[in-house]
Amino acid sequence: MITLAPAVAEAVEAVRLHFAGHPVEVVTDGVGGAFVTVDEVPVGTSYTSSVTWLGFQISSAYPDADIYPHYTGVLTRADGQPHGPAIQQVQWQNRPAMQISRRSNRRDASVDNAALKAERIRRWLADQ
Repeated sequence: MITLAPAVAEAVEAVRLHFAGHPVEVVTDGVGGAFVTVDEVPVGTSYTSSVTWLGFQISSAYPDADIYPHYTGVLTRADGQPHGPAIQQVQWQNRPAMQISRRSNRRDASVDNAALKAERIRRWLADQ
């Protein structure tokens, strides 16, 4: 049985705590990391569905590796405009998804974590 690397397990717990009340699915990636999906995430009124799922992989290199990219269910902008270059439609974990490419260029592993990055992605979507 493949288990999560200790730092990945801690990151998953931080995500569960940050998104308390939201279902969180965790699937091991087979090499110590995890695919994480948080359901029922509010992304604001900029999209025709203001609630979606948010997914990402926490690699076994965490915390030395950024959580990048993130994925959501397929979103349509409420204003009818196309998504910007940071968002594209893809497949993730065998389902249609939007890939959110928001790299953390000034990431500090001692402060930034998987839960905070997911929250920043959620807020960025809500501000679009």
